[in-house]
Parts: sequence; structure tokens; C-alpha cells
Amino acid sequence: MSLTSMLQSAADGGTVEVEEGWTQGRAIYGGLTGALLLAAMKGCLRARDTGDGSPAVVHPLRSLTVSFVGPAATGPVDISAEILRVGSNVVQCQATVRQEGAIVATALAAFGRHRESSISVPPVHPMPGFPDPATIEPFPYIKDFTPEFYRFVELRQVSGQLPFSGADTADLSGWTSLREAPERFEEEHLVLLTDAWPPAPIQMLDGFAPGSSLTWTIEFVAEVGPDTFAADSTLAYAATTDAARDGYAHTHAMVWRADGALAAISRQTITVFG
Repeated sequence: MSLTSMLQSAADGGTVEVEEGWTQGRAIYGGLTGALLLAAMKGCLRARDTGDGSPAVVHPLRSLTVSFVGPAATGPVDISAEILRVGSNVVQCQATVRQEGAIVATALAAFGRHRESSISVPPVHPMPGFPDPATIEPFPYIKDFTPEFYRFVELRQVSGQLPFSGADTADLSGWTSLREAPERFEEEHLVLLTDAWPPAPIQMLDGFAPGSSLTWTIEFVAEVGPDTFAADSTLAYAATTDAARDGYAHTHAMVWRADGALAAISRQTITVFG
């Protein structure tokens, strides 16, 4: 089942067959999990009864928070979504992924309609002066060495070191894109690509040790549509580790379009077993 088919299946609700290869370690890649949860909530919103027979409008995504409860393997997963509240400006939803009856991930999302405001603050984190992505070789997909989902995603690293290399930095940056462009770039694709990079602090480990996202929030600054994101969009990414202690690390990352416009802000709590 292709990425497009998996997202459509999640939007339809019920069981989604997660294709082999969409894994990171022993679990389904977290970016895909977030994208499926978002697709399920948007599908639920599109299917709601508006009361007057008019089609339901799905406002732009403003924030998505995912809690990774437990690992899920490829194969069938059950996804359910519900609308928590429909306000005049904002709609809030919840979605859950289960496998063999156990909850493996849950998410909350806020969708808000575009409104005019007297407040406008330019981003305080401008896009760094990255080299052209075409000048950087992407990480190859190497079976049993790189994460399996690298066969679908291209990462071109600009700064930072490889995971588990004993680096003296906990920050990293680079370009990311899908190896096969979708027909149309959607919010789900931005969610999926934002989580593609390994947790920034694990490059400090001198040798392999498990580490994974515990919670993840992505805040959308840009509204995603055909006028703002090309189907083959390449995104710039820069992650900063704010603090790490007691087996947990806390990071934030900025995601920009190639033209320098800030697209999203990502925040993660990461478990580190090393």
C-alpha cells in the first residue's frame, strides 16, 4: 500500500495496512504515525454533518500533538478519530492508533480558520544560509543499517554529526524531501517530513543505544496548499537541543520552505537509554 493509499485509508477510518519499510528501529516511523493520525482527524471533519446539507470545511491545521504510547509493527493498525468541539473559529479533534487492541499512539489537533489580526510578528529564527540541496548527497538507504523509511525520504545533512558518533554537539540541520513527490503536497506530508531526522541529541552517544520520541508537537506557521507548497517541496530543517538530563532530552526545530518562509515549529521530548 502506497503512502497516498495509507493516508486515504486513514481518512476513511478503520483499519490501515501499514506497508513494510515504513519503520524506524522496531516500530512504525513516527512521522508516518503522525500523518495517519492527522489524516484520520481530517477525514472525520470532512464527514461531519453540518446541519444544513453544505459540505464540511476543514480549516488549516494550527497544532498537532502526538503521544507515542508504545511501539507498533507494520501490518494492520486501527485508527479512530472524534471531534471534541466545533467552535466559530477553531475545531479540536482527537485520534488514536491501536494495534491488537492496545493503544500505541494518540493525538490532539487544532484546526483554525484564517482570520485578520492587528498582530504580526516576523519569525525570530530566519532560515540559515544552507547550501543548495542539489550540492549535497542524500543519505543512502542501506538495508539493516539505515532506518527502513529512508527508502521513501531523502535527508541531506548540513550540520551536526551522524547518530551514535560521540559528537560534541546536540544540534543538527539539513534538507528533507520525499523521494517520490505526491500529486499534491498536503499537511500530512509536512508532518511526515518534519519527523524524518533522527533525534538531535543521540549523535552525542558514543555507540548505539535506544532513543525515541515520547511526545511531539508540531505548530504550523504556514498554511499548506498548492499555492504555498510545490508537490516536490524540499524543506530546510534545523534542530536545537534545549536541555538533556535524567534520560530525557528536550528539543525544538524550525522547518522552512526552500524560499526561506517559516513553515512549522517542532518540539519533542525524547527518551534516551544511554
